[in-house]
Amino acid sequence: MQDDWVRLEKVIKWTGLSVNSFARAVGLNRAENLYQIKKGNNGISRDLAFLISAKYPQISKGWILTGEGNMFTSDSMHVSSIPYYDMDVMKLVRNPEEYQTKKFMSVPMFEDADFAAVYYGEGMPSDIPSGSTVVLKRETAETIVPGRAYVVVGDKLSLLRYVRRDEGSSRLRLVAQDRSMYDDVCMDETQIKDLYVVRGVIITKTA
Repeated sequence: MQDDWVRLEKVIKWTGLSVNSFARAVGLNRAENLYQIKKGNNGISRDLAFLISAKYPQISKGWILTGEGNMFTSDSMHVSSIPYYDMDVMKLVRNPEEYQTKKFMSVPMFEDADFAAVYYGEGMPSDIPSGSTVVLKRETAETIVPGRAYVVVGDKLSLLRYVRRDEGSSRLRLVAQDRSMYDDVCMDETQIKDLYVVRGVIITKTA
């Protein structure tokens, strides 16, 4: 049954959702069934496979159940492809279970990312200009690398900022590139609901 969780986790990471958000997205009232699969107590049922393939038709129901064949139903859809959302990343990360996409992008150097979306903020003008595509991977506060750019989702705000850690505490400082216009924001690790490291930035230049 451990293989069941490996496949299920692969699908969840592909969607870019948390376990709880994924459960809601496919129509489960709560995520307990998924956690039981993770613990090895349950396998993936036909009903669960149907819910997943109904929500995400790109995913092969047969593969979900047995692991045989390809994860995606189309031969042209490779595992290295990640979902692309043509929308504001800040809106997306606040309520990820509300959105789905049929668009995908495949960039080999970012194949371990979870999804990509558009950044419309103004705090990172040259490194991550407004209108660029950010490629994101879900992380936890424990894995923060000081100085890297993250999308940080809290109860009251969502920001794309460089994250620095106050030495000897659980306090984080969210630092804009343009510090002349934007003050640092301090946040405790316990206030973070979701966290995504910026794996890459794709800047589209027009002639």
